[in-house]
Amino acid sequence: MNRQISRIALIAALGGVGIATQQLEPAMAQEAAQTRAFDIPAQSLNGALLRFAREAGVQVLYDTALVQGRQSPGVSRRMTTSAALERLLQGSGLGFRVNSPQSISLVAPQAAAETPADTVVLDEIRLDAGGAVTEGTGSYTTGLTTVATGLPLTMKETPQSISVATRQSMDDQNQRSISEVLEDTAGITVMPMDTERRSVYARGFSSPTYMVDGLPVWYRIQYGSGPSMADMAIYDRVEVLRGATGLMAGAGEPSVVVNMVRKTPTATPQTQLRFSAGSWNTVRSDLDISGPLNADGSIRGRFVAAHEQGDSWLDRYERRKTVLYGTVEADVGDAGTLSAGYDFQRSRTRNHQFGGLPLIANDGSQLDYDTSTNAGGGNLPLTQTTQTLFLRYAQDFGTGWQAVGDLSFYKAERKGYLASASWGSPDPQGYGVQTVGGYADTDTEQTALSLTASGPVELWGRSHDLRFGITGNWGKDNHKAYSAFDGTEIDYQPITGSIFDWDGHVPNLIQQAGYVSYVSDTEIDQVAAYGSGRFGLTDRLNLIAGARVVWYDYDYTTKNLDSGATTHQQISRNGEWIPYAGLTYDLNDDWSVYASYTRVFKQASYRDKDNRIVEPTTGSNYELGTKASFADDRLNFAAAIYLLEQDNLPVRDRSVSYQLPDGSNPYKSIDGTRSKGFEMELAGEIRPNIQLAASYAYTTAKDGDGLRISTVTPRHSVKLSGVYAFETMPLTLGASLRWQSAIENTWVWPVTGTARQGSYAVVGLMARYDFRNGMSASLNIENLFDRKYLSSIDETYATGNYGAPRNATLSLDYRF
Repeated sequence: MNRQISRIALIAALGGVGIATQQLEPAMAQEAAQTRAFDIPAQSLNGALLRFAREAGVQVLYDTALVQGRQSPGVSRRMTTSAALERLLQGSGLGFRVNSPQSISLVAPQAAAETPADTVVLDEIRLDAGGAVTEGTGSYTTGLTTVATGLPLTMKETPQSISVATRQSMDDQNQRSISEVLEDTAGITVMPMDTERRSVYARGFSSPTYMVDGLPVWYRIQYGSGPSMADMAIYDRVEVLRGATGLMAGAGEPSVVVNMVRKTPTATPQTQLRFSAGSWNTVRSDLDISGPLNADGSIRGRFVAAHEQGDSWLDRYERRKTVLYGTVEADVGDAGTLSAGYDFQRSRTRNHQFGGLPLIANDGSQLDYDTSTNAGGGNLPLTQTTQTLFLRYAQDFGTGWQAVGDLSFYKAERKGYLASASWGSPDPQGYGVQTVGGYADTDTEQTALSLTASGPVELWGRSHDLRFGITGNWGKDNHKAYSAFDGTEIDYQPITGSIFDWDGHVPNLIQQAGYVSYVSDTEIDQVAAYGSGRFGLTDRLNLIAGARVVWYDYDYTTKNLDSGATTHQQISRNGEWIPYAGLTYDLNDDWSVYASYTRVFKQASYRDKDNRIVEPTTGSNYELGTKASFADDRLNFAAAIYLLEQDNLPVRDRSVSYQLPDGSNPYKSIDGTRSKGFEMELAGEIRPNIQLAASYAYTTAKDGDGLRISTVTPRHSVKLSGVYAFETMPLTLGASLRWQSAIENTWVWPVTGTARQGSYAVVGLMARYDFRNGMSASLNIENLFDRKYLSSIDETYATGNYGAPRNATLSLDYRF
């Protein structure tokens, strides 16, 4: 007789899918007879099993209800795997079965006696390339993550600030894009540059490092939106690491890493259909199919498709988006897994903005618009496409060691027209605005490779975890600028009438690209080798340390096809060493304290007023904090203070008013910058029927003279979201809140004046009713009180963008 287990937790070293148990195999019996050193202190049974799985190099499968509220006496001695597990389970009343050479299931004594070992069927049990899968857990937190060090660590074991947006939280809040996810993430500020591009700030700085499944994705935001507009349909979760990221991201930005982790195939068949309709004629449909592709489940697949179209709160703005994703995963032998996949996203828009609305009038006053005012016009089309082909192979060697190879090919294209009334010094009535734009033609390609080996070692009578890796990223970007055949350009054309009642008409507009007059090619190649380890110094004290050595090449070439003039610049950095060190100390079973340090190194692609590449940014990042996990690790808390010191930080050079030949702005480097602040976050299960994510962040960044580097990001922010599931009826209610302190900016070019947005809060509500047949209906309301606010103020062009007014979305889900 088969027994179905409803909720499963998988705590293990990375990799693998389990479906059914088997009789004890000779290989497992031989492995169980070997002794190894275990160093697992007394703690919750859930936490002890996590440590055991990592140190023994096996998967431990169990129903979460079996371990809830139970404690483990721990184990600290050399013994066999089976003896160590027996010791950990002592007093719990639980037993275990061996499923395969790398898999063990926990069972209650009665279930163990009644159920044959070869007929227990488990629900979806998975780990992926970056930690514990969140899909199907119903949780607002996760068990394992590797984004900080590459090692599979719990949130409490990681000596840096990490937030995770789970699949459940994204579904509850109806978050369909990465920018919507980041808006609700602790310590993150999302600032729209226009309708298509987003700047992301953390700890006072922008330009995040985007990663997909742990591989960096390079792009130039001035020429395309790239991963900053990614759709969430294909992702299981988003891991956000705040602070310097040199160990895993190499020559990365010292502010934040955003790692989007794709959905993976499931061991059992499942299908989800979703249809949504909302404000501004927005409709969306999603399809997600997953499961085994052959009889024994050794080959599994997943296919995801989504399509969205509609208008906007902005006049005339139209958008369509299509998302496709497919992946296949196959078992190779007893301990290997090969996976391959492809994802595709295309957006088509009309009347899109290229920049924001002019905020300062020629008398220095701040202009005020209706939230529906759109700077985009001309009814011109723009198409943006991203595609990724990826391969992964993981081999488990049966001793806890695993080797993984990842390879991806990424391509992004932006083709179309831009015409945006985002320039000029209008009078207080809105007359005098000019358009900027032209034909956009940009291609970006990147090849990324990662080879890693990780596993436990025994030293000084204790078990430790090591990871070694080699990574490579080879990216190139081609940008073409066009000139009109008749000399009539979109740039700096005066619009007809006032911007306040502009109908989008662009005078003398001819919808043709013209001829290519300027070409720029950028190539960035980066190869690195790194190692990291988690060393158990005592029962309570752990050292997480590592280093990365980077070889970096930057090549920039331009050619003016009208004059024949060319430029070429090249920078190489060989053997840059980026160390990382962190200490964690367990105060008791629930609380720990930590300290961490890492070096900052980033070779920026900005150029100075003489069109020369700026020097690399260097510095140090320090962090002190405390973390806690409650309710068998289903609730995580973190609080931290940090200090980031940098030299050669590139900032906009406001001593000049001209642009560089490729249309970008000149930068200069400043020394002695300091960013410091405090962050606090609570995420997870408050009670069995309550999920909550709550955070507060304070940050301030100043230059060597003590002046704020950026005033367009808030010093303070508070973010709350949570749901309550009724116990007496299939109804879930939720709410969200985002609050931030005031922002402002003062310009002397292209106009003179100051724009300010006071502190504000945006409130959202949600409700979901679950029917008996697998169908559910959800209602999400955003900006409940219809708050009008500037969501961004541009530091350079004296423009800004308004946030969305009140809107609602009704969704129907069917799962089977």
